[in-house]
Amino acid sequence: MAIRVSEQSRLSDHVSFLQNAEQALNKVQQQLSTGRQVNVPSDDPQGTSRSMGYRRDMAFETQMRRNIDGGVAFMNATDSALSSASDVIQRARELAVEGANSTNSQSGRNAMAIEVDQLLQQMVQIANTSFAGAYIFSGQKTDQPAYTTTGVPITAVTYQGDSGQRIRQISQQSSIPINITGPQAFSNVFQDLITLRDNLTSGTNINASIGSLDKDIDGVLAARAQIGAQTNAFTDASRRSEQRDTDLQQLRASIEDVDVSQAIVDLTARQNQLQAAMGAIGHSVDLTLLNFIR
Repeated sequence: MAIRVSEQSRLSDHVSFLQNAEQALNKVQQQLSTGRQVNVPSDDPQGTSRSMGYRRDMAFETQMRRNIDGGVAFMNATDSALSSASDVIQRARELAVEGANSTNSQSGRNAMAIEVDQLLQQMVQIANTSFAGAYIFSGQKTDQPAYTTTGVPITAVTYQGDSGQRIRQISQQSSIPINITGPQAFSNVFQDLITLRDNLTSGTNINASIGSLDKDIDGVLAARAQIGAQTNAFTDASRRSEQRDTDLQQLRASIEDVDVSQAIVDLTARQNQLQAAMGAIGHSVDLTLLNFIR
């Protein structure tokens, strides 16, 4: 009776050993088929926890790059509008210089006044530029045009936005505005264009408009410089985010992804181990049965 219990216990040990060896072999086979060394949290609980943290950080960096891309597109649209505004003011200045020349007739100045009025209307359109459904110079009141006009021809242009900044987070530490408000960009330009038009019509005090328009050009250039600096900050943040994402990918891969070369070595070793164990156990069982029969 004692011999039977001993043989049953030995057989149970053999089965348990073979099951463990087979499970180890199956695990390596699964790693090779999925390309992942951690397929369930129990494979590496601590590694899984670290990997989840890396994935959260990677998701955050992805969102930051979305913020950056959207902000850069908005600022590019702003810079394009400011470039057009600069061209309009420059043309108005050329007309002011020409109109101040005493050799021009009043009929010539009247024609210039008509063109300045057209430039004024164009400037209002530029100031009311929208991008992706948002008026870019309205501050935070992006659902309404930045400026309204009074009279035909225009006698006044009124800002109806606010001074709010449109902030975008671009990293854990940095949040930067992406907008320029109308007063920051255009200051007195609308009134200066109205004054130039009226002075050309009356033929008086045209020279004064030249200096005013020079200040308006400087104001637009300063706004463009600010947008340029903000765009550069976004571009730098994007590069840092991409590098951080690459680093996080490598850390995640070191935990999750299988080393194919090593896994193949492990697979061969597990297969040899299982085959050797099966052979040894089979031989042992045969001898035990033979001894028992004897």
